[in-house]
Amino acid sequence: MTMSGFTNSPQAVASGAGESRNALGGEMRSSIIATWFVLMLAGSQTAAACTDEAYERHLSALRALVPAVTTAEPERSALARFFEALPPDFACFNRLFGYGDGPAPLYSEPQLYPLFPKIASAVAQADYARKLVGLSVNAKWEADQTGALQHATRSVLDAETELFVKLLADVGTDSERSVWAFLFGEPHPSKVPLSATVQSMVCEASSRSCQLSKEVYVRAVSEEHTH
Repeated sequence: MTMSGFTNSPQAVASGAGESRNALGGEMRSSIIATWFVLMLAGSQTAAACTDEAYERHLSALRALVPAVTTAEPERSALARFFEALPPDFACFNRLFGYGDGPAPLYSEPQLYPLFPKIASAVAQADYARKLVGLSVNAKWEADQTGALQHATRSVLDAETELFVKLLADVGTDSERSVWAFLFGEPHPSKVPLSATVQSMVCEASSRSCQLSKEVYVRAVSEEHTH
């Protein structure tokens, strides 16, 4: 029997229901895949948290060395031990030296601006650069001890460009992008572009670093001009 030109046979109804289930199933599968992809991407871009255990371990070691590294002429061995006691990631660094709900335990002392150059003269350059690159992943610039970290990292980039870019090759694209964002993260990035020589060396060493450094700098400057 027909009604308004549509056939209501059991076969037609079953066929239509099957098509609907297939379409719905396809939509659900697509939705699940899309959700999984977004979650995976978000997870890859989320900085690891600093555990209480790691925080306490680094804090204890660093605090014990503060008197030795804040003398007028600290011994190289003390500087090297302080460097070794620094955490490998920005999450812990910021919890130790930064400012969250209040000043962190090492927010005021030791002052890292004058200390980083002394450390650089006391440890192997490759080790120094590697740790600073690691600390710069997902780092955020502030006008305090994190600014000292940025300044020290930028000094390595300017002085040891090939080494710096080589170390960037060991991290993922998103992590490297975050390093460049940190280097250009101060309020007026237009005043601190890479020199022509450094930019040229970056581009000669790595096409990825060349592209990311330029993209991140352009974005940083555009955001500066909108503030």
